Amino acid sequence: MISVVGFGSLLSERSARDTVPGLKNYRLVRVEGYRRIFNKVGILFIAGHGQSAESLEVSSCSTEPCDRTSIVVAQFDCPVDQFSELYEREHRYRWVEVYPVGLDGSPQPAARMCTGYSDLDYRLNKCITEEEYHDRVGRHYQGRIWRDDILPFPRYLKFCLVSAASHGDEVLENFLDTSFLADGQTSIRDYLVERSDLIPSSLREGRAFTQGSQSRK
Repeated sequence: MISVVGFGSLLSERSARDTVPGLKNYRLVRVEGYRRIFNKVGILFIAGHGQSAESLEVSSCSTEPCDRTSIVVAQFDCPVDQFSELYEREHRYRWVEVYPVGLDGSPQPAARMCTGYSDLDYRLNKCITEEEYHDRVGRHYQGRIWRDDILPFPRYLKFCLVSAASHGDEVLENFLDTSFLADGQTSIRDYLVERSDLIPSSLREGRAFTQGSQSRK
């Protein structure tokens, strides 16, 4: 088994099982020293969901170091023979080792987590040839993958919010306050004040969206 941490769509156990049907021991944990950031162009949103390559609303969620923040995430054990599917799903990320703790403070096994990359490193380390890069990215999208001026793909953000909320208000509030737009300044909570149309209808009356901003963890 390979221990893995998921922080966006993988907060949905169903989504995780779509890629890793044999996963074991799915649970919530905390990772210190990271925050979420929506700064990666989601090629799947363009290639598979009809989003325009020219749209700014095209980002998916990544992570980056932040010594003032801890994120609540999902940890699970992935069978070795199924990790290649997860690796493919998360191909444009860099994998790092993190050391989660349980929500009760108990130490958990070291785990692999996706984090930010750069366009050059992705080309050099993940795509063997220009033909592979073209097949994976270039035929769908011509710009930079990692950007500071993009916004979340609406359907993806809604899915992440619903997935976080399925674990309770505290997990949703952690997601709102420890997730940021690509500018690195605007929290998802603050973004949704301006873009309330992106709050899933099932969550609009919930405590996380009817109270004021929480202190950032």
